[in-house]
Amino acid sequence: MIISGTITDLASPRYTPAGLMIAEFKLSHCSNQQEAGIQRRIEFEFEAIAIAETAEKIIRIGSGSNVEITGFIAKKNRLSNQLVLHVRDTRII
Repeated sequence: MIISGTITDLASPRYTPAGLMIAEFKLSHCSNQQEAGIQRRIEFEFEAIAIAETAEKIIRIGSGSNVEITGFIAKKNRLSNQLVLHVRDTRII
C-alpha cells in the first residue's frame, strides 16, 4: 500500500526488549478522488507504526510533515479488529 498524508500525534519513541526503536503516530490523509464520475473529497486519519531504521526516519522527519508512506495494514494485535498501517518506507513530499 502506498498513501500520502501528514504525520500527526507522533509519540515519543519506545524500544522493544531487543533494543529496536518503535515510532507510533497517526497519518492524516486528505485528497480528491473520482468515483462513478463524481469527484469526492476524502479525509481520514489512522494509526501507524514504524520499527527500527524506519522508526528513526519517522522521528527525524517529525510531526506535521507531509509524507508518502509504503507499508501494509494488519490488526493492531491478535485480539483486536482495529487496523494499523505498518510502515516499511517513507519519503517527504
